[in-house]
Amino acid sequence: MNSPGCIGPKALLFLLFPLLLDLANSTFISINRGLRVMKGSSAFLSEDHLKFAIPKEKDACRVEVVMNEPITQRVGKLTPQVFDCHFLPNEVQYVHNGCPILDEDSVRLRLYRFTETDTFMETFLFRVHLVEPDCNIIRLSRNMLEVTEFYGLSQAIDKNLLQFDYDRTANLDCTIRLDPVGTQLPAHGKLVVLNRKPEGPRGDQPHSFFPETQLGAGLKCPGGSCALGLQKVGSLKVSCEEFLLMGLHYQHTQPPSPNVDYIAIQLDLTDRRSKATYKSESAWLPVSIRVGIPNQAPRAAFMAMFVLEVDQFILTPLTTSVLDCEEDETPKPLLVFNMTKAPLQGYVTHLLDHTRPISSFTWKDLSHMQVAYQPPNSSYPERRHYKVELEVYDFFFERSAPITVHISIRTADTNAPRVSWNTGVGVVPREIQGSGWVKKNTFIPFHP
Repeated sequence: MNSPGCIGPKALLFLLFPLLLDLANSTFISINRGLRVMKGSSAFLSEDHLKFAIPKEKDACRVEVVMNEPITQRVGKLTPQVFDCHFLPNEVQYVHNGCPILDEDSVRLRLYRFTETDTFMETFLFRVHLVEPDCNIIRLSRNMLEVTEFYGLSQAIDKNLLQFDYDRTANLDCTIRLDPVGTQLPAHGKLVVLNRKPEGPRGDQPHSFFPETQLGAGLKCPGGSCALGLQKVGSLKVSCEEFLLMGLHYQHTQPPSPNVDYIAIQLDLTDRRSKATYKSESAWLPVSIRVGIPNQAPRAAFMAMFVLEVDQFILTPLTTSVLDCEEDETPKPLLVFNMTKAPLQGYVTHLLDHTRPISSFTWKDLSHMQVAYQPPNSSYPERRHYKVELEVYDFFFERSAPITVHISIRTADTNAPRVSWNTGVGVVPREIQGSGWVKKNTFIPFHP
């Protein structure tokens, strides 16, 4: 029996338990309120949105934007990719791409804290709340571009559909940019202009002098063969006035398709003297496809097994024979898988860095066998079973029903030595190595 002046081991553990719990749940983040951004615009981060409990004079620290999580930064981008924890007021910026569909976005960030002997790492999520703008330069009217049939043409984009509200007396140049390749919009059509109609045959000239395509060609393009007078418009940069006068049309090219498509445009106001950008704005111009149907959600593929057989300790790639989905409107490489329930043990990872778990991946990475399951580093005498639940998002963010993948870990029938855990050497990302705080080719242990 312990004397009144002594504290037993159990009592000491009871007293220290709250302190140990606080250390286990400690974080370097003191403020993470998220950011409010108007759709189509941009906003800078400040310490009111994100702040870290790391004294500037004590330790160096950097923040990295995680780029291999496709479920994040879906309708915008946070720049720069690496920045200081004590960033300046106009240094870190979130730019929205003008998508009207989502009201919230997220950015996954990874914090690195450097001490003289260690590197501490913490990964967290930063929310972006998207709000409707109260005053836009790009003004969309109630009229919409409309296509009445497959392979059909819409009316021209003009001031009846689109207007630009800015001070024209100011010393500003207004330009419009189109980037169909970078934005992948329009998704089910293309932009064309109508060339001037060629002169028809005169009465003193036989019809044989003119090609057949000049005599009775329509405006449709079934099978992708364009008719006379249609010229495809790719990347474009023109003045705002010229954009409304050049006679741009939307042409439908890919049935079946949803009943709505979009044209992504970016407006820049530039000072004529300094050439500095005064303001930028983005918008998605909707196109109504009358014969289309509402966008359908992705669905689990019928031929996939949804069962993954894994050997103990062996990193095993997922394949499309194990996990796959079907989608009629969106190209498969653009589909995004998001894990809603991770396995109880082990984790899903990307082979570009198999030591870190991921929560989302694309069908393209899945088909290239870049997504894998890392089983736990403990041995069991019997077979173990786990589950992973996922959802699939298409290009316009329609979500599938939950898809469950069963993971079965076989026992190893061998007495030979085995590598149970191999996380590699702790390596600081190349961008952070170049910051001057970390010497290159120097091992610094990580503490996640």
